[in-house]
Amino acid sequence: MFLPLKNAPRDYAWGAPGSISQLLGTTGACTLDDADWDGVPQAELWLGAHPGAPSRIVDPELAGGATTLDAWIAQEPVATLGRYAMGLREGDGPGLPYLLKVLSAAAPLSLQVHPTLADARRGFDRENSSGIPLSAPERNYKDPLHKPEMLLALSETMDALAGFRDFGEVAAVVGDFAQRADADQEQPGAGRAALADFSARVRSLATGEDLRGLVTWLLEGGEAVDELVAAVSRVALAGDEAGDQAERFARERGIIATLARVYAGDPGIALALLLNHITIRRGEAIFLPAGNMHAYVRGLGIEIMAASDNVLRGGLTPKHIDIPELLARLDFAPVPPPYIAATRIQDGVEEYRPEIPDFRLVRVVPSPVDTVKTIHLDGPTMLLCLEGEARLEGAKTTASISAGESVFVTPDELPVRVIGSVDLFAAGPGLDRRDTVPMRHAD
Repeated sequence: MFLPLKNAPRDYAWGAPGSISQLLGTTGACTLDDADWDGVPQAELWLGAHPGAPSRIVDPELAGGATTLDAWIAQEPVATLGRYAMGLREGDGPGLPYLLKVLSAAAPLSLQVHPTLADARRGFDRENSSGIPLSAPERNYKDPLHKPEMLLALSETMDALAGFRDFGEVAAVVGDFAQRADADQEQPGAGRAALADFSARVRSLATGEDLRGLVTWLLEGGEAVDELVAAVSRVALAGDEAGDQAERFARERGIIATLARVYAGDPGIALALLLNHITIRRGEAIFLPAGNMHAYVRGLGIEIMAASDNVLRGGLTPKHIDIPELLARLDFAPVPPPYIAATRIQDGVEEYRPEIPDFRLVRVVPSPVDTVKTIHLDGPTMLLCLEGEARLEGAKTTASISAGESVFVTPDELPVRVIGSVDLFAAGPGLDRRDTVPMRHAD
């Protein structure tokens, strides 16, 4: 079955007003219902069965009266999930193993980390045993799942922080900030001293434990952290206003300046100097595994992740921060920028596939003439069309899709032939039919 879906945007404060409805329209995947969205941020559109914002079914009669995708899955797990009806792995119940999102960031998101599967299950059980309500703001674990995720840029560029960068590179960028502070006669002496000390400490980094100590000092607001944050902010804002974009570390100063304007005084501003500063261009993607500290700064993109809402925050947010839990889940090993390349499946069909069972993403790109492209995914599939229109031919039935629309495809329709010129994303589990389900234990 091809089942049309709708969703309402989520109005997190960092979203851009009108951005998602402008991308998708208001009659397809995105619907504004009767709410007054004038000037209201549109941050994320969730396409999936997560209980936080499950996709709504356009014609409930097609789904046995169910009005949301999660309700239909609970009602008909075999029909909706196929061989995933018992869960992706031991311990999982029936459910869609991934969540597809449209993300629009007009302001920076929080510095955050996601847990491993084993840590998520232990944390979820621990907080349940402690009687912490799922809706409590101090809750860390809202479900027993991990949350690896991938982001693909739709805007011309997207800026992000992702993973601790090479120690030598950290020393170079912090040294540049320290030199600029020293040359600024209006920079307070305490700020210059704090940046000089920070630069010396960064140059001495040799191990992950060294980095852990430095991050702990920053997050816990140790001695002179306030002066350091003020000095780093001043350097970044001065460079951003001067427009010296051709100079070394201009991107870093620009991103830090953005953080300083939105979250003045937050220790995450200085912590961000320790992370990879990444600009991904339209069609490029990054993959963020468990333990990777990251923050999206600005831009419009497609995000796909395991179907979890577990977020451990470390700064740049008014929301709950649990520093000990964050430090326990954080991976302190420096990593290169975590780009993930697409694999060409056929002319006009690209696949992004991290080495995880929860998800993969296929993109069908527009072609000069109407051509037939085949989507080979395993299990329940979500389609989102950004441009054009096409005929969908499944193993049993046919349907159509056009710009702004989303469709859930039951496993018995796969593979799907796409006839037409479209820019279309297809999300599905990360497995092939030859793989075994369930995959493994949680630990």
